[in-house]
Amino acid sequence: MEVNRISEARVVAAHTLELHFGDGFVASINLKPALWGTVFEPLLDESYFAQFRLEDDTIRWPNDADFCPDVLRYWCEAGRVCTQEETDAHFAGQAATSF
Repeated sequence: MEVNRISEARVVAAHTLELHFGDGFVASINLKPALWGTVFEPLLDESYFAQFRLEDDTIRWPNDADFCPDVLRYWCEAGRVCTQEETDAHFAGQAATSF
């Protein structure tokens, strides 16, 4: 099983999920800072947010909103939803060291 694939998830507070990753890493993340824009705004409704499902090794909602499991792992390790700039820089750095 790949490290960053989500194997289990549950709501633990408003807009907060406890995520279990393929390597046994478990963390909670409040996703509210990432819930903006047309696709993610419906998730601000807590009852809608709770309707996620596990699909394709990540979490997905009825409107097909989802987050990349690699991004979720990065945010969980950081302890927060990081800015787009921080997230992009993290993955750009990973790509540069993988060659």
